Amino acid sequence: MVVTQRAIGTSRTLRGKLKDAFILSLPALFLCLVFDFVGGAVLGKNWATIKNDFPLIIFILPGLMDLRGNIFSALASRFTTALHLGRIRNIREKEVTTQIVMAILSSKIPLIVLWVVGVVILGHIYQGLIVLLIVVSSAIFIGVLLGYGTAAITIIPFRHGYDPDMIAAPLISSLADLITMPTMVYFALLYLSHPKPFFVLAGVMLAILAGLIFVARFKKEHKRAFGELATIIGVMSLIEIVTGKLLVTYQNIINAVIIVSVMWPSVNDSMGNFGSIIAAKMSTRIHLEGVESVLSRETIYDFVSLLVLAPVIGYLTNLISMWVVRGYIHKSARMLWQFLIGFPLVILAAMLIGLIMAVLAHKFNWDPDNVAIPVVTTLSDVIGTLFLVWVALSAM
Repeated sequence: MVVTQRAIGTSRTLRGKLKDAFILSLPALFLCLVFDFVGGAVLGKNWATIKNDFPLIIFILPGLMDLRGNIFSALASRFTTALHLGRIRNIREKEVTTQIVMAILSSKIPLIVLWVVGVVILGHIYQGLIVLLIVVSSAIFIGVLLGYGTAAITIIPFRHGYDPDMIAAPLISSLADLITMPTMVYFALLYLSHPKPFFVLAGVMLAILAGLIFVARFKKEHKRAFGELATIIGVMSLIEIVTGKLLVTYQNIINAVIIVSVMWPSVNDSMGNFGSIIAAKMSTRIHLEGVESVLSRETIYDFVSLLVLAPVIGYLTNLISMWVVRGYIHKSARMLWQFLIGFPLVILAAMLIGLIMAVLAHKFNWDPDNVAIPVVTTLSDVIGTLFLVWVALSAM
């Protein structure tokens, strides 16, 4: 199949890369901020309730939120590659549905791993069973929305001649944050206020999951992709324990500087978004042109064009956080110079991780679409949380 330059959305000049970054990536990243702050506002407002009634949710939330985002971001990357290679053309195809079911089932792996570790560390067996039901039932609801949302975000732009790699991974990762945090929080609040309707809703969600498993039909290539993804997600779940432990350890410090708790989802997500754009572009480039194409002037242009956006996104993150804290939580907030200076540096780190992981995956004969995005977003969570702990300590 011949792939035209317009079809894969690749401009090979620095000017073209900057144009793509501002026309495609900046609106997508800004929309991601809006999504993230909806979730961050809900989390910040209900932080004390969740912390007191369900501390296990706080432990597993970073990993669950991130790993769900990168599972569906990896799905977006697979969709993009399949579109470039002509394997799929529209949302109604059976291949699209099979990939979505595979992603939904994959999302249960980090959920179980993080839940088991959280129960072992924090105890509270009965509370842990309730939390498990909360996160499982909310995860099924979220998975269906994210699966078909991912298909739409990749297939529709491609059919109109745009590169999905510039927008799909950031949007679906942030959409995961937008849906995950409020859904999980409100499922928990539903249990606290109306236990019987909660159990009915949970039963309905479990029935939907059983139906999806019954319908799913995996071919050999799906089983291999699922195996790769399950292995990576399982390992990343263990790494996310570090993030959860950091969040539990420093939750009082983060809560004391309330703007940090509000911007926490946005910072980690932005890091993952920038890293995911690079990871997705490198994965597509490796599939289409070979691994040697990664070490090129075009890759440098990709980095430069995206790094230009980093200070803009950092400033907007701090600014919107102030509005949310003052207008929604009704507390004081200000610009944090520590954050504004450090943000572009952690974005650069995330982008480098995305490039390196795409190359390493190819070297070890793994599909970069299944490896690079989960790894970069997971490591971004650890780095971003450490960065914000430092910001909170410096701002106190």
